[in-house]
Amino acid sequence: MNPAYRGVKFRYLILWMILTGVVLFGGGFFYVMKNGPSALTSVILFSQFAIYAVQLLWLKRAYRKNDLQLKSVFQPIRKSDGLVKKLGFTLFHLTFSLSIAVFLFYLFSLIVPDFLFDILEDNMSTSSFMASTTIPSFLLVVLVAPIVEELVFRATLLQKLRVRFGTVAGILISSAIFSLIHMNSGMIGHFTMGVFLSIFYLKTQNIWVPILCHALNNLIAFSSATVDGGSELDFSQAVAEIQMVGPYVGIYAFICLGLLIWIAVKMIKGLRETEHVLKSDEKAV
Repeated sequence: MNPAYRGVKFRYLILWMILTGVVLFGGGFFYVMKNGPSALTSVILFSQFAIYAVQLLWLKRAYRKNDLQLKSVFQPIRKSDGLVKKLGFTLFHLTFSLSIAVFLFYLFSLIVPDFLFDILEDNMSTSSFMASTTIPSFLLVVLVAPIVEELVFRATLLQKLRVRFGTVAGILISSAIFSLIHMNSGMIGHFTMGVFLSIFYLKTQNIWVPILCHALNNLIAFSSATVDGGSELDFSQAVAEIQMVGPYVGIYAFICLGLLIWIAVKMIKGLRETEHVLKSDEKAV
C-alpha cells in the first residue's frame, strides 16, 4: 500500500462536481429555453462528457499534489494478468446482474407494481436516448466511462480506503459507493462488479484489466439497449413475462450469488496472504 494515497482529498472532487453541476444546470436551462426542447439531447450529452472531464482534471491535480504518478497505474497487459479468464468471468457476472434485476422486478410487480412501471419507463427512455445518439453514447458508455470510473474508484478511492481501513473494507466501501452512483435497478450487480474489479486490480496492479472488463460489460449492456431502443414496450406484457420467469430467474440469481461470494472470499484471502508476505519481507529487510 502506498501511504501517499491518504493525502488524496475526495471532498474536493465532490465540491468540483457540485460546482460543475450548478454551472451545467444553469447553462443547459438557458440553452434549452433559447433553442427549444430539441436542444435537450445536446445538453445531456455535453453535461455527461463534462462531468467525466472534471473528474480527470481532479485526478491529475490530486496525483501531482501528492507526488503520485497517474501513468504508473497503466501497465502493459501480461499473460500473468489472466485477462481472457477475467473477461469470461465478466460475461458470467453479467448473467447474474441481469437475473438479480429481473428477480427484483418480479418482487416489485407483486408488492409495488406502479413503481415497476416507473422503472420500466425510465429504462425505455434511456434505451431510446442511446439509440438516438448512438455514436456519442457509445463513446461515453463503452470508452470514457470505464476509463474514468476505474481511475477514480479502483486506482484511487480503493487505494485511499485500503491505506486507512484495510483491504477488505476498502473493497467493500469503494464498491458500495460505485453502486450508489449508478442509482438504478442494477445496483446489486454494480456492487458485486465493483468488488471483483477491485480484486482484479489489486491482483494485477494494472488498471487496464478492470477497464477492459468494465468496457466489455458496458458494451453488452449498450448493445442490448440500442437494439431494443427504437421499439415501444408493452408494459403490461413485460410485467406478465417477468412474473412468469421471475421465480426461476431468482433461483439462478441466488445460486450465482452464493458462488460469487465464495469466489470473492477465496480471492480476498489470497490477496491478504500476499500482503502479509510482503509486509514480512519488508520487516526482514
